[in-house]
Amino acid sequence: MKKIFLMGAFVLSILLSSCQTDDKDNYTRLVSVKSVPAGAVIVVDGFKLGKAPMTISVETNETGNFVRKTVVTAIPQRDGLHTHVKTFPAYLATEPEKSIVPESITFYMERNPSDSGAVVLDAED
Repeated sequence: MKKIFLMGAFVLSILLSSCQTDDKDNYTRLVSVKSVPAGAVIVVDGFKLGKAPMTISVETNETGNFVRKTVVTAIPQRDGLHTHVKTFPAYLATEPEKSIVPESITFYMERNPSDSGAVVLDAED
């Protein structure tokens, strides 16, 4: 019985060691996040990361696009300011420009989120 078990374990280890997986390379980019005025709490995908200004690291593909839907939220720390949310879609080959990771994100907290220029992205050159 012990020989059968050892033989089975040996065959299983050979089969598993011959399996090949194609791991995708992981890439990251740094994004500068600012708020005007400074001090907004920055939340990324539901995780509170700190206060602006700060730099966050995001996972990308080899061409610098978000690999998954990413939501960046800026929450003001005083009355009279607005919460802002910027959502980046995951990479789609048909619309790659929509998921480009910016070099920086600036949240203008005094502006209404629906106003033009309330959230400004600076794309990497």
